[in-house]
Amino acid sequence: MITRREFAGALIGGLLAAPLAAGAQSPLYYAGRVQWIAGSTMVLMTDEGWSLRVDLKRVAQNEYSGLGSSDRVIVTGFISEDGNYVIGLSIARTRAEYQSP
Repeated sequence: MITRREFAGALIGGLLAAPLAAGAQSPLYYAGRVQWIAGSTMVLMTDEGWSLRVDLKRVAQNEYSGLGSSDRVIVTGFISEDGNYVIGLSIARTRAEYQSP
């Protein structure tokens, strides 16, 4: 039989561990070019050649309004629980590559 002390310890331990597990994932950064944007979804072609679907629901609209195909950006976000897309947090526009004179 479980004592009150053991139960309280398990309960408090579980409550303290839950936020740690949720926040354990560090944000990831993806640099690349916009392939397309429609509604709250953007597809990014990374510099490594990966095509990523980005959910824009948590990104401020002013960060992606006006973006078009081939614009260079850096997307900050997390991988979704099912691993199928990136949950975007922010998008930073970057300058195009410059060729030295």
